[in-house]
Amino acid sequence: MSEQSYIKSIFIKGFKKFREFDMEFNNQMNIFVGENEVGKSTVLNAIKLVLNQDYRYADKAVLEDLFNVDLIKSFKENPSIENLPKIYIELELELNPSGKNAEYFWGEHNLNRTAKYGISFTCEFDEELGCDIAGLKENSEIPYEYYMLRWNTFSGMPYNLLKKPLTFLFLNTSEQGRYSSFNYYTRNVFENSFSDSQKLEIKNRFRNSLKIDFGKIDSVQLENDRVFGIDSKKVILENILSIFAQGVSLENHGSGMESLIKTEIALNREDEFNVVLMEEPENHLSFTNMQKMISIVSQRNESSQLFIATHSSMIASRLDLRNVFWITEGQAHSLQNVAPEVATFFTKAVNNNFLQLLLSKKVILVEGPTEFLLVPEFYEQETGKTIFNDQVTIISCNGISYKKYLQIAEHTDKRIAVLTDNDKNENGQIQSAAALNSAYKEQKEKFRIFMAQDANQWTWEVCLYHSNEAILKEFIESSFQKEAAYKYNGEDYGPYIGYMLNHKADFAFEILNKNLIRKNNLKMPDYVKEAIQWVSE
Repeated sequence: MSEQSYIKSIFIKGFKKFREFDMEFNNQMNIFVGENEVGKSTVLNAIKLVLNQDYRYADKAVLEDLFNVDLIKSFKENPSIENLPKIYIELELELNPSGKNAEYFWGEHNLNRTAKYGISFTCEFDEELGCDIAGLKENSEIPYEYYMLRWNTFSGMPYNLLKKPLTFLFLNTSEQGRYSSFNYYTRNVFENSFSDSQKLEIKNRFRNSLKIDFGKIDSVQLENDRVFGIDSKKVILENILSIFAQGVSLENHGSGMESLIKTEIALNREDEFNVVLMEEPENHLSFTNMQKMISIVSQRNESSQLFIATHSSMIASRLDLRNVFWITEGQAHSLQNVAPEVATFFTKAVNNNFLQLLLSKKVILVEGPTEFLLVPEFYEQETGKTIFNDQVTIISCNGISYKKYLQIAEHTDKRIAVLTDNDKNENGQIQSAAALNSAYKEQKEKFRIFMAQDANQWTWEVCLYHSNEAILKEFIESSFQKEAAYKYNGEDYGPYIGYMLNHKADFAFEILNKNLIRKNNLKMPDYVKEAIQWVSE
């Protein structure tokens, strides 16, 4: 077994988003991506709940927010003890067998009844507390006060926080959790920075110094030999601790700098935390500070295990796509099989749309700005519906080969149309696209490449011009300078096509501003029409 201690897997039943969910983790980096409300945060919260014994002393009313809503609905439709919602979470751990208290977490008290390390959490109705069963069925209300919360190790023994198997930190950079997280964060850093004897010494010296120094203040004297004094029992060091950077407390830094400092402290310690959870670390960060944070994370000592929930393409791709888990409804899809060269490419391609691709149901990949601007209106012209209504996303490859995007999307069941130029078929692009389409069909991938089949129709602007020659000549004549040569890459394509090629984005904006597509004055090239018909099926 490895000497590194980490979380191997999780099983969740009945907790928040998940009726049932399980996934295995990487031992070093785990990046969760997905739409809002699919459960990225639920996984982080489940880990925290089990390791940290969250809600142990909370009011039972909080359970309403923890139960899966479908289970609550099922109970209300058919109220019975058997249908009362229940939560079960199981963390399987990898621990050093010779480590302190390792045997305390080893056993077969788990779902599979196999010997391994781990902790389980159960939240269920306790009949022994004497709830009125008849009343329960009559009013369909969940009796939260009659629920018990139980943490056990796989040895079958109650889980004692003093024997916590992993040093652990949760970084929440959301605005909602900002102020409540300061004290939690500082407590955890303090708790894991010193031995028990060192912490006792610090606390004792603090209390003694406070009492002595306060007693030296003349103004605390009262009449009749009475004085103000410090009651050491009321002074809890952890409640007033803060972390300072350049003389400013962490909570008084801006939100972005606070996030950066927290990350740096958590990951640059010599005795690192075994597990660090990061909730949307991109919040409040400028582009420059985002790069700094990514650098801190990527250069950390690899003895710690990271869990990052993010909406940032930059974070997910720069920290290696093979560490990404795409969370969908009740499932986690690992990208660990992405080819190494593709993953490496995306670590360097800063302006990529990887996450947008992954989170889209249907996609049209285009090469440049003109297609990106005009295809949505051509789509509406052809289908009578907007790309938004049809859940179609247009993604500009921005110089990135469409094949790299398709490699990421393999086995995701996404319908992806590629609009690309044949570049005069100088390297057999037309034949190559046909071969790829046949291969995708055989592999049951919903990918298809569309391009003009005539080598003379070599790029988008040329195809658009030849499909709308009369109207575009009239439209362009009011815009271009007749004395200009309008050469493109050293070749003279004439004033009309030359203008379109040299003013791609501006030309597209002019078309949109004049509503040429919405008024049906422009028709799309045939291969674009075929692509839209195919992707909208």
